[in-house]
Amino acid sequence: MAFIFQKVGRGKAEIFKILKNGSSSAITPGDAVCYDYTTAKDGKSVILPTTAMLTMFAGVVAVGTTLAASGSDGEYGKVLAYGHHAAIRIAGSTVIPGSPLVPVNGTGAMKLGVTHADSTVEAQDMDLHFAYAGTTILIANSLYATGVGFVRAL
Repeated sequence: MAFIFQKVGRGKAEIFKILKNGSSSAITPGDAVCYDYTTAKDGKSVILPTTAMLTMFAGVVAVGTTLAASGSDGEYGKVLAYGHHAAIRIAGSTVIPGSPLVPVNGTGAMKLGVTHADSTVEAQDMDLHFAYAGTTILIANSLYATGVGFVRAL
């Protein structure tokens, strides 16, 4: 696995991973991905989140990058592991700035995560807070929207 670190300076801090699509369909910009330890087990193959792999969050596919289907030319590409993302795919309900985001099973989207404030008992998905919404994103009828956010999947 290769990392791309942003040059030290006044620009924004970003860290990208070069990862491989382990699935049979393309993965598009803004999709959340998890390492594929069901079939590939190589530390560089990623798939859309599944229940078994939710804690294996690898990052969000970079803007301008599409990971072609496994076995195709272009199956490798940039995945944002740390930093600002301009178009994270969000599902479910409205989020506000600072809302924790967690991967959604069976899709490339992320959803509003549970926080300690929501329950006196430790939230089950508390360890999955790998991204945070940067703007208010209104989502109607449980559809998808894209929004600005901050990813930390290191």
